[in-house]
Amino acid sequence: HASNAPRSPSTQPTVVIKVGTSSLLRTEAGTLHLSQICTLCETVARLNRAGVRVVLVSSGAVGAGMFRMGLSEKPKEVAKKQALAAVGQVHLMRYYEDIFNTIGVKCAQVLLTLENLSNRKQYVRARNTFNALFDMGVVPVVNENDCVAVEELRFGDNDTLSAQVAALCEAQWLFLLTDVDGLYTSNPNTDPNAKRIEVVENINELDVDVGGAGSSVGTGGMVTKLTAARIACAAGCKTIVCLSSNLEKDVEACVLRG
Repeated sequence: HASNAPRSPSTQPTVVIKVGTSSLLRTEAGTLHLSQICTLCETVARLNRAGVRVVLVSSGAVGAGMFRMGLSEKPKEVAKKQALAAVGQVHLMRYYEDIFNTIGVKCAQVLLTLENLSNRKQYVRARNTFNALFDMGVVPVVNENDCVAVEELRFGDNDTLSAQVAALCEAQWLFLLTDVDGLYTSNPNTDPNAKRIEVVENINELDVDVGGAGSSVGTGGMVTKLTAARIACAAGCKTIVCLSSNLEKDVEACVLRG
């Protein structure tokens, strides 16, 4: 009979899973990608039950807000984007809460800004909050606090946020879920000669051509994933870029079977 008492952090691996806007929303239909969100939550639940501490870093608030408000184009004004993030965040969290609750997992919303993690006292507070949530067996669902973040003090994308959270939580693994199956020498959607890079031993010697944002409602792209990998790598955390549709196989295989 397995004990439900929390294990010590040294024996309990920590995993950060970052899911991008393109994986959470069906842009052409203007709806949430519910089957993908359910698969994500079920994977998190299985890891959680296997004794793994999991943090979910979820994008999609602005995109979900656009859908809720019937907008097809992202506004340029910062205040409008922040307002859409507020609308979309509660919409997304409602689904996370409902799905996790259905499969017996408790989740919590954690909204952070770069300013929070740049301030030593706030950094320590955030770390203590994550540890308290882990001790309670709760899965933190993290996003940038768009409503109060100012341009100069923004993560700007959740790839960078997820890497900072991985460092904060001393995670062993950071998974960046996206709509491509890994890192390529250039964009495989536009360059037929793009080659997949399986493993990067030294990230500082990497020479690849990476473009801009991956989708019309997202802010990331491969360049932000490389930045995230550098931050996570410096904190001793392995980073894996993988297809959202393969997340069950890839994430569980890495974490549970090494």
